[in-house]
Amino acid sequence: MAAPGNLDVHTERAGSALVVSPRGEIDLSTVDSLRDAIERGRSPGDALVIDLRGVAFMDTTGLRLLLALTEGAKTEGFELRIVRGPRAVQRVFEVSGLEPRLPFVDDPADELPSGG
Repeated sequence: MAAPGNLDVHTERAGSALVVSPRGEIDLSTVDSLRDAIERGRSPGDALVIDLRGVAFMDTTGLRLLLALTEGAKTEGFELRIVRGPRAVQRVFEVSGLEPRLPFVDDPADELPSGG
């Protein structure tokens, strides 16, 4: 799905999970497109994998979205995994001190929930 600005969002099903792979920049002008893709693609109870490997830049609006998804996973009881992005993107999490609070993984294939 093409998004405004410099972001494309690809979604696919993998077992009982929705895998969302944004490519480009996640910022104030594009974060709503990412949020919309997640909301349209995910059904209640589905696990969610956000793959940041294709993200070149992310500002605090992207960080806030991922924090909200993490809180939603806790309160709604769904599984969430965030695949680590490039060094520049991970730096946002490190500098903010929030990296330990988010469910990061290195390889999405090893972390997808089973079932269907």
